Amino acid sequence: MNKLIIYAGLILALFSACVPLKQFQDVKSQGEEDAIAAKQLKNENEDLIVDNNELKAEAERLKKDVELLTQDTMRLAKSNWTLKKRNKELANEYAELLKRFGGNTTTQSSELLAHVQNLHEQLQKREDELLRAERELASKQQDLIFATEQLANAEKELEARNKRLVELEAILNEKDSAMNALRNSIASALTDFGDDELSVYTKDGKVYVSMEEKLLFQSGSYSVSSAGKSAIQKIGKVLENKTDIYIMVEGHTDNVPYKSTVLLDNWDLSVKRATSVSRIIINNSSVSPNRITAAGRGEFVPIDTDNTPEARRRNRRTEIILAPNFDKIFNILNN
Repeated sequence: MNKLIIYAGLILALFSACVPLKQFQDVKSQGEEDAIAAKQLKNENEDLIVDNNELKAEAERLKKDVELLTQDTMRLAKSNWTLKKRNKELANEYAELLKRFGGNTTTQSSELLAHVQNLHEQLQKREDELLRAERELASKQQDLIFATEQLANAEKELEARNKRLVELEAILNEKDSAMNALRNSIASALTDFGDDELSVYTKDGKVYVSMEEKLLFQSGSYSVSSAGKSAIQKIGKVLENKTDIYIMVEGHTDNVPYKSTVLLDNWDLSVKRATSVSRIIINNSSVSPNRITAAGRGEFVPIDTDNTPEARRRNRRTEIILAPNFDKIFNILNN
């Protein structure tokens, strides 16, 4: 179930970045909706796991209660049978003694009558015990019926919840397989480019295409090079028929201060680079613009925190992040 929490987290991360002003309203609205849906997914999953654990514990407790009640019921039934048998013997003995010595007033008969009286008292006591035992047995039988019904209901609910979790797990596994296939397709389409120019990998259930600055842009520029356009176009072609994949384009810079007559800082530059890449995808494929979010991260999400030329080079990158659509999962949770 950890996968479900991971995917909820990736959706939150997917829509947390800054977007260019021209696309702000559309992205903001979509981002807020997806953030709310992702939070609901996470909370629903956590509640589902807690409820399942509680139901399992409750089912185990009810099973033990039913077992104990069954044992008590059998014990009381056996005890009642013994009491009834003994009461019958005492009643027969009492009746026989009354018959034999009812009219005799001798000392011996007085002693026998005292014995008869004692037997009568024992019989009455036994009958009282039997009555209490029968009442207790009836109560235990009612408790057993109630506990059995509770157990059946708990097991039925647990079965339904487990079925729901199995459905979610199957969808997540399907998403994993689809994302792995997508990674392989993109990697195959980009074999003309070297490892020092771009890399394709999966992380937290998403596919990342990380492209070096030297492949896409001149220093301080947001105009994509011809080699960069070729790579982006190939990625767009792979994504054309993957309509259930969300696309996030993130621009990243190093921490060296930047300013131009057009742009204010590294953040502005990273946004412009992200939108440049997004436009190439849209203009050279049938990918719908509503599937793409362009975000500028500036120097605030480095992959290497060392203050060295190599670290700064690695941080100057543009990432195309591909994430699956979770509508099926939301539908299962909402239903």
